[in-house]
Amino acid sequence: MRILAFGIMMVISVVAWAATAEDCGEGGRCLVDEGYYLAELPDDWDGTKPLPLVVFFHGWNSSPEGMFRNRALVDGITRRGAIFLAPFAQTGYWRQIGEGRAERGRDELAYVKAVMNDVRRRWPIDASQTLASGFSRGASMVWNVACYAGDQFRAYLPIAGGFWHSNPDHCPTGPVNLRHIHGRSDRVVAFDRVGIYNSMPIPSGFDLLKQLNGCGVRPEGRDRHGRYDCERWSDCASGRDLELCLHPGGHSIPAEWVVDGLIWMQGLGDR
Repeated sequence: MRILAFGIMMVISVVAWAATAEDCGEGGRCLVDEGYYLAELPDDWDGTKPLPLVVFFHGWNSSPEGMFRNRALVDGITRRGAIFLAPFAQTGYWRQIGEGRAERGRDELAYVKAVMNDVRRRWPIDASQTLASGFSRGASMVWNVACYAGDQFRAYLPIAGGFWHSNPDHCPTGPVNLRHIHGRSDRVVAFDRVGIYNSMPIPSGFDLLKQLNGCGVRPEGRDRHGRYDCERWSDCASGRDLELCLHPGGHSIPAEWVVDGLIWMQGLGDR
């Protein structure tokens, strides 16, 4: 796999895209303001074709390096021809975004935008195939980005995490495509009540998105995806898709669920 490493550069015909830029340092860290990220490209990329992108926000006290040790997750994405990218959370966790909700510390919205601008500078990204995913506190970050910077990604895949401390009153960047996956027996981030770490009930956050997207109260369909079942809202006034997916387990994230999310996002068509 092409794990980004210091000093390695690839020149692409027509446009000179760098597989690793001059400011990527030790350990493949690509530096941006107030942080860094790691990225890995598919082996068979031809150097010119626009690439799908999966950005994965790690959980509490994890790291980009920790995510890259999960080879089932990384390889599952790159084998489908996409870049796998893991950003860095300062002091081990992602902060909330939004007026009246923002926590002290790094401006996460500015950081995410810096990462995305840097990625687009380095590689040709297919804007119609960009997915933001994350687990636990990283899933909380996905919800925040979907609400306050929804135009940064084509679709969102939070797993086992939602808003913390409070739900936003509104989402200023408008409707989004989002699939949420959660365990009914999750004891870390409860699904339908305030959790032990003051996580907000997932249904209340999902109701906010249904209103934003102009969706009906009841889903238009239900689908089975391996270990989880999804309720689907695919006839919303916004033209975007929402899915709420549940499984009987706890606080977990099998690697194939992120690959499933990439396939789901690529099947959205022009929506």
